[in-house]
Amino acid sequence: MKLLKTLVFFALPAFLLLACSTSPHKGDIIAIAPAEQHIDEKAEQSASMPIDLTEPVGAAGKTSWAEYKAGMQALEKDPLTALRYLDLALNEVYSEQHLDSIGQPDDSVYFSLMPVRIILTLESLYPRLAKLADGELMHSVLNDYESFDSFEETPLDSEEKKLIGNYLDSMDFSKFSLPVEINDRVMQEIRFLTVNARSFMEASLSRKTLLDSMIYARIEARGMPKDLVYLALVESGFKLKAYSKAKAAGVWQFIPSTGKRYGMPQDFWVDMRYNPEVATEAALDYLSFLYKEFNDWHLAMAAYNCGEGRIRRLLREARAEDPDKKVAYWDLKLPRETMHYVPRILAAMIIGHYPEHYSIEIKKQSFIPFDTVTVKDCLPLDKVGSAVGVSVNTVRELNPELIRWCTPPNLKSYTMKIPQGSREKFLAAYEKMDKTQLVRWQQYKVQKGDNLGSISRMFGLKVADIQSANNLSSTKLRIGQVLIIPMPMGATAPKNATAEKKQSAETQKASNAGSANSNVRTYIVRNGDNLGSIARRHGVSMQSLMTWNDLQSNKINAGQRLYIQNPSRASAPTSAPSAPISASVQGATSYEIKPGDNLWDIARAHNVTVQQLKDWNPGLEKKIFPGMKIRVGE
Repeated sequence: MKLLKTLVFFALPAFLLLACSTSPHKGDIIAIAPAEQHIDEKAEQSASMPIDLTEPVGAAGKTSWAEYKAGMQALEKDPLTALRYLDLALNEVYSEQHLDSIGQPDDSVYFSLMPVRIILTLESLYPRLAKLADGELMHSVLNDYESFDSFEETPLDSEEKKLIGNYLDSMDFSKFSLPVEINDRVMQEIRFLTVNARSFMEASLSRKTLLDSMIYARIEARGMPKDLVYLALVESGFKLKAYSKAKAAGVWQFIPSTGKRYGMPQDFWVDMRYNPEVATEAALDYLSFLYKEFNDWHLAMAAYNCGEGRIRRLLREARAEDPDKKVAYWDLKLPRETMHYVPRILAAMIIGHYPEHYSIEIKKQSFIPFDTVTVKDCLPLDKVGSAVGVSVNTVRELNPELIRWCTPPNLKSYTMKIPQGSREKFLAAYEKMDKTQLVRWQQYKVQKGDNLGSISRMFGLKVADIQSANNLSSTKLRIGQVLIIPMPMGATAPKNATAEKKQSAETQKASNAGSANSNVRTYIVRNGDNLGSIARRHGVSMQSLMTWNDLQSNKINAGQRLYIQNPSRASAPTSAPSAPISASVQGATSYEIKPGDNLWDIARAHNVTVQQLKDWNPGLEKKIFPGMKIRVGE
């Protein structure tokens, strides 16, 4: 609890500032795991805690709030699911804070208080998880938020220094592939890892057995020192889902910018920093680059932690007086974390080679053996699990880079892992899936002048569809807010919604200027007019006027020219639209689009597919408008 109070009341203000750090790596992981003692007592207390879903100021429309609510709702019945959603909420709240948007006044309140709320909820959740069977905690989720920050350091006394030094003097240094220097800093870290952080060290070395064969194989293929594997131990404790206050993620703890620089895409759907194979290749690329520049593994590892720019500057300053001087890592005055970093890697290496000397117990772990399969649809993970007879949590464990509920909808194909031996079974199930029933998802960032009505028309959806997908309790949006758009398979979304919107506005402006050359009827707004009176006067609906004129609200101004007929029907007669044909009548050969319609609903109502509608109506991939007639049958 002492740690939690320290984090909440002192670290969190810095938490938000550190998220803007430009250092390539930060090895800290949020440290909020409770002490092991009194677990049963804490579980009883937390089990009786009321679920608080009171919406905080500024929460409306934020994904992190929706994920927090999902976690809270699962708290009683499914603690593991609650942990997953709370973990997503904590990650998302820091991502939202740095959206390139015009924030609302309430945002600062939300971003200050919400991390505290999530962390306090997580702290209450750990005792419940502790009571679950070990088999349900595949990778020891109780340690997901524990780090070296969880343990206080104590000075090394002379007797301890003598004992550690005597053993190191008798050690076979040929076992090590990294250069070793035995000094007070290394001995201090050996003492720290084997006494203060002993439980963390045992858990980390046990988790190492999950990954070391894969990491060693990749290191050996490059001819690099095998003991670089211990850098990952210090970075993350080999936790696949490790996430730091500096937004560093995964086993090798890449921050977003360095991750993208080394080929690890991150977006709303996928974060390849969590893929251990991909991240290992990237880490080795980065370390190779650093070693090539500094020609010293200690300096390369230090640069991995605090950035090559800082190491480069400090070396330049140290050599200013004596250009021929060989400057070592041990000569540099570095940030506190980096001063511990390299000695701690060397200490971990020594302990890892001689765990029996320090009575460190390592429990071998193993991943579920897997096959890979490529899918070409946005596939919900629960459907993947049901296709091969495993839980959705198993699918997530095999594919930690998938951070949402489905495979990425913005990629043409995606290769994922499934349990070994289930490939043929999955492909058979995948072949039988009704692809028209699958939903793909698209992101859209809210622009100035947007509202839910205009966005829903842009994508051919109902306002309620977008509200449901984004857990929106109201229609209020903020500039820069990212919405997820559910698109039925076969429905066509704008390739670039923002660009299309801009082009539409420019086209309308040009049309207004030259409307005398068109047979589309227009009307110039007079003083006292409103959209309702104009609609009644010309026998059309207000919604049609708003759609035809790309209006974001019902406000109009005197002198403004409005289309009072569908501008997409420039050659059509100027008479009023004919009476609509009922969408419920199947077998009809034509249908007139109504406000709120989309191709998916029209296809279902007439027992045809979206592709058939497109085949029968060339050009239908463009926007549809109320009043437009389309063919819906042979």
